[in-house]
Amino acid sequence: MTGDFLPAQNSTLSAKELVPWVIDRFPVSQPVTCEFHRKGICDTYIVKTSEASYYLKIYLHGRRTRLDVAEEVRLLNYLGENGVSVAEPVMRKDGSYVSQLNAPEGVRYAALFEEAEGVEEDSDEGRIKALGDMVGRFHQCSDRMRGVYRRRHLDMKHLVDDSLAAISPLMAHRTADFRIVENIGEHCKYQVLRRLTTSKPEYGICHGDLFGGDVRYKTDNTPVIFDFDSSGYGWRALDIGVFLTTPEWMDTSDEAEKLRQRQLSAFLQGYSVNRKLSEDELSVIQLTPPIHHIFLMGHVLRYTTLYEGNHWANDDFVDWHMKWFRYWAAKATSLTT
Repeated sequence: MTGDFLPAQNSTLSAKELVPWVIDRFPVSQPVTCEFHRKGICDTYIVKTSEASYYLKIYLHGRRTRLDVAEEVRLLNYLGENGVSVAEPVMRKDGSYVSQLNAPEGVRYAALFEEAEGVEEDSDEGRIKALGDMVGRFHQCSDRMRGVYRRRHLDMKHLVDDSLAAISPLMAHRTADFRIVENIGEHCKYQVLRRLTTSKPEYGICHGDLFGGDVRYKTDNTPVIFDFDSSGYGWRALDIGVFLTTPEWMDTSDEAEKLRQRQLSAFLQGYSVNRKLSEDELSVIQLTPPIHHIFLMGHVLRYTTLYEGNHWANDDFVDWHMKWFRYWAAKATSLTT
């Protein structure tokens, strides 16, 4: 406790008070408005000026360092300079990009980004093909970026092991169910590590969250990719495979699975313009849904509880996820022992 104030777990900074803060630090035209848009692992504010709209991302306290944000900015600037369509960061008046805010819970970092203009569309196969092409260009382009990308590796420890550690306490009374999830994670880890290397171009800088919601399409159908907060070194097959979790990802019907595979096929048509994937990479893509599912389940237990509470982290939550894990285990006969 400091003085008469208890420390905060997670705060929501005032949109009204952010207006003069933005005007003071960024070369934007006036008048300026700021609206609180969404709470999450990054709090997002929409900043509107007389000439343009921007998105202000305020990163969760303790989750991202200044270096993490600076590296995300460096990547986006490099991609934009080399023809990859991304929502680029906005430079501050002092020539830097990363801002520090003293929030009640401690230091939070922030960055302002251009608006990704266009429409959100995840069903048009022509646009999906264009997205695959752009992701392929992003992967190839990032392999040429100088210097090490100083972000966390999206490896099996991060995606599976750390996530299982977060899930385990919630399922301590459901050991049989947890064993199913654990077996799936171990099976997927084994297959990925057996089939893929950690060398370019199989392994390199990835977006980390290409589920479709982080893309907008311009009037000419050019995709604009944004929100690289989850980016880091990882397997490109898994980066692509996250796209399989896009349309109704919890729907286990045959119709939904056929739709996912059809849209993946369109994505891969576009991606292959830049690089032909190996058979092992194509196989690993199909392992992405269970890996990403384990990761997301652990992710929300670690972070969403900070700003939403844990009222939803109960047996109903576990049951909802176990339906999907049992569905996937039934498809993978090697796990049904």
